[in-house]
Amino acid sequence: MDRLQTHVEGFDEALGGGIPRGSIVLVAGTPGTMKTALTFSILYENVKAGSKALYVSLEESQEDLRAAMAELGMTGLDAMELYVLDIGKIRLEHKDEELSKNWLDVLRKYIDQRVRVNHFDLVAIDSLAALYSLSHLDHPRRDLFHFFGFLKSLGATCFLISEVPTGNNGKLSSFDEEFLADGILVLRHFEKGETDVQLRLRTVKMRRTRHEHGYYALSRNNGRFQLTRAISE
Repeated sequence: MDRLQTHVEGFDEALGGGIPRGSIVLVAGTPGTMKTALTFSILYENVKAGSKALYVSLEESQEDLRAAMAELGMTGLDAMELYVLDIGKIRLEHKDEELSKNWLDVLRKYIDQRVRVNHFDLVAIDSLAALYSLSHLDHPRRDLFHFFGFLKSLGATCFLISEVPTGNNGKLSSFDEEFLADGILVLRHFEKGETDVQLRLRTVKMRRTRHEHGYYALSRNNGRFQLTRAISE
């Protein structure tokens, strides 16, 4: 099977070689768990290896996103095939029409055009919460079923960032998107002792992959993400 390497040290081995290409992967976590950084890093490392990627930012500006990623060591973006689609900028340019637009349809057209013309094999949408706040979802589960179907038709590996509210009783998304996704990666902070926390990553599911289901400790050192066995105190 053709697999996409995450380039997270220790993670691809745990996934049996990586993420099956063409999958739709939900990257879920509470605020501050590096969902954007992890997703962007996967795209960044794969573009360095020859892929073409589209990162769709619905709220954070392209300048702020690039600056934040550069601080984590992801530099040289101007010379790479990693295109950031700044929907926030488009929203500001059409602010008088914002309430009348269905941004789910707008986003679908933008992504379809970009992928078909530029042959992106990686797509990320940041975030689902921002998308829902802009969309008219009269029938959420039906509308999202068709949106996921559209993403699947692109043939690209897609990452959808999902903001999980603190104290949500285990719910990872707003409209049960975890049933539509091929893969789910969950990021959480775990308390270590009384004064420290540890960031951990868990693969809840990944279709067509035999993977472990437990949490691993996730860290970023020397410009790369690393995964190690989580040790409980």
